[in-house]
Amino acid sequence: MSGPLARPGGEERSVLGGAARYLLRSVLLSRDADLSTRTPCPDWTLGDLLRHVRASLEDLTGVLTASEPPYAGGPEPDADPVAAIRARLVDLVVAWALVLPGDRWCEVGDRRVPAEIVVYTAATEMVVHGWDISQSCGAQHLIPAELARSLLAVSRPLVEAGAEVRAFATSLGSPATATPGERLLALFGRSPDSR
Repeated sequence: MSGPLARPGGEERSVLGGAARYLLRSVLLSRDADLSTRTPCPDWTLGDLLRHVRASLEDLTGVLTASEPPYAGGPEPDADPVAAIRARLVDLVVAWALVLPGDRWCEVGDRRVPAEIVVYTAATEMVVHGWDISQSCGAQHLIPAELARSLLAVSRPLVEAGAEVRAFATSLGSPATATPGERLLALFGRSPDSR
């Protein structure tokens, strides 16, 4: 793999693990939260967002395994958000661990893309939505700087591709003094000051 998405083989595992920990820490906040609370995602409640995250994790796992996720059942986010998303996170991390070097290509619709892109897409969605969840729960859950820097290095092509189908909020500017986490959020249309 070459170009801006190129990464040494071990870094994807580290980034995916960091993103999974960040998301789970945010989801843990939802245990006592009101699922009808509004989120930074326009027109979405916390319950909507948790369902979206669970479905996205299932879809990404299916792309990595080239099949239906093996453990698609389990509790719905409305019943137990923590258990539902934790189970999907485990599926995704295990799926990535089982991808062999010779199988590092995935079918996404009618396109064939490197598995690393799927992993970085998953990690980015986990972190950005993890932040959304924490905001909805009234917490200041800062994105670790090293994780944010890794995702910033690959996120602009994702944003540009997503712009065609309006997959993300419109990017915002960020000041020169912004942290890596704040720059990542701005790229995906989030402002840390919009609580």
